[in-house]
Formats: sequence, C-alpha cells, structure tokens
Amino acid sequence: MSAAESFASTNNASDARHRRGALLAVSALLAALFVFLHIRAQDSAVQRQIEVLAQLVTVRSIDARWDAAIFRARTEPGAPGEPVVQSADLMRIQRALDLAQAHALSNALRTSAQDLSKAYAEKADLAARLQQAATDSRQALESAMRADAAVSALVRGAWRDFPQHDRLVGAENLVARVLAEAQQYHYAPTSAHRAALAGYAADLPRAHSLPPGVEAGLARLESDVHRLLLLKPLEELLAQRLAVLDTGTAAGALAETFELSLGEAMTRRTHYRLALLVYTTALALLLAYFGARAAARQRMLAARCAQAEKALAELQAREQSSDHDGANARAGIEAGNVRLMRRP
Repeated sequence: MSAAESFASTNNASDARHRRGALLAVSALLAALFVFLHIRAQDSAVQRQIEVLAQLVTVRSIDARWDAAIFRARTEPGAPGEPVVQSADLMRIQRALDLAQAHALSNALRTSAQDLSKAYAEKADLAARLQQAATDSRQALESAMRADAAVSALVRGAWRDFPQHDRLVGAENLVARVLAEAQQYHYAPTSAHRAALAGYAADLPRAHSLPPGVEAGLARLESDVHRLLLLKPLEELLAQRLAVLDTGTAAGALAETFELSLGEAMTRRTHYRLALLVYTTALALLLAYFGARAAARQRMLAARCAQAEKALAELQAREQSSDHDGANARAGIEAGNVRLMRRP
C-alpha cells in the first residue's frame, strides 16, 4: 500500500469516528430532551397542589362546623355538652396546614399557612373556653328563671299569713322585671341591657319586710343575676377574639391562592404535554426517515454484495477455464514431444 493510500485510509477512519461521536451526542441530546418533556408533562407538583387544595377544603369545612357549634352553644337552650373542638379535627387541620407549608411556592404563602396554623391552635383554645363560658352563663340564666316559679310559690304560701299583700305583689313584679331583663341581656348583651339588669338587680336586696322564704328566694335570684353579669362579659370577650381571628376567611384566601397556583401548574402541564406530543411525533418521523434510509442503504449493500459474488463466481469460472485450457495445452505439447522422440 502506498503512502497516499495509507493516509487516505487513516483520514477515512478518523472521519468515521467523528461521525459516530457526533451521532451519539445528538442521540443523547434528543433522549435527554424527551425525558425532560416527559417529566414536565407528568408534573407531580400538580398532584401535590390538588392534594393541598383538598386538605384546605376540609379545613374550611371543619372551621364552619366549629362556628356552627359555637353559635348553637351560645344561643340554643340546653345545647349539647360535647366539646366544640375535637382533637382529631385539630390534628387534621394542623396536618393540612403543614402540607400547605411544605408545598407552598413562595415564602409569603408559606408564612400565611404558618400563621393560619397558629390561629387555629388559638381558636381551638378560645372555642373551648367560650363553650364553657356560654354554658356557665346559660346555667346562670336557667337558674334565675327557676326563681319565677319558686317566688310565686312562696308568695302564694305567704299570702294568707302576710297581710301586706302589696309588698308581695311588688316582689313578684320585681322578679318578673329582673327575669325579663336577664333574658334580654343574655341574648343581646348590650351595655343598655346590662345597665338595666344591674339596676333591677340592685332593687332585690332592698325588698325588706317580706316573709323569710320570699326574701331567701329573692337572695338566690340576686346571686344568679350577679353570676350572669360576671360570666356574660367573659363570653363576649372570647367571642370578640374569635371574630378577630376570622380563620374561615383566612383559610378561604389560602385555598384560593393554591387554586390559582394549581390552575397555572395545570396550564404549564398542558403546554408540556402538547410539546411532548409534537416532539414525539417529530422524533418518530425522524426515526422513520433514517430507518427508511438505512433500509435503502441495506438493500443497496445487499445488491452490491450480490453483484460482487456474481463477479467473483465469474472470475473463478474463468480461472478454472484458463487452468483447464493450460492443462490441455501442456498435454498436447508433451504428446508432440513424445512422438518426436519416437521417430527413427
């Protein structure tokens, strides 16, 4: 082999290696792009956002149930005594808000979820205290309302033996006014109703010169009214603090923010899925094109191999024919030489 042929062969081998390297690099890049689009098209963040949003909906449902239970505890006579806040509900709320903090897409959103978690812990404590305060004030009112029948019975019992009937009637009227103001103050604890109830309650100890039983009944009523006057402000203070927390609105705003984030994530996922579809289609067409070229090249190589085999067969046949003709020629020459040697 000449030096020129050796140099050409070396260049061809180097070019082939470069082409193979470039082909591998392009293939790796195309595969990496496919994997990237596939991962973004799946977008596990969407599933996490859906889970967070579902948990926040549960939080709002629990919050509404707490508010309804607190309202019933404050307004309904004989409200059920089971706790407004169940420990299992509080744990579900805390888990939901922890999940929201873990998957929040911004520090502001994470801070909002953290603050709301603290607010719910405070609301659970306030709700339990408010329920107890409402129960105590309702029991004080119920105890005071029982004084109506008790004093009326005492007045009827003393009517025959106590000649100052006007004082007995006045005592009954005072009890009626006190109880009316007590009910108004309990269901509408305004400053005006409180002042009116306190004024009527101050008249109870002034009702002297009555039968001992009636005075004892008025004293018990005074005690119940003072209990109501002491307990109702605490109940109202706790209710005002709960209103300031307004966890329901905060939970709704947090849920709306996550819903917007979910909508954006789903839009991005749709775009990536469309891009993946287009890319996969283009990749399939590209592979089909190169596959067709490879098949055509294979057919061309097969045809050339067949032609080479045919030419080789023809050459071998010619060589065999040449060898046979040479053998015949050598045999004829040898036969001629023998005849010449046999002549006398």
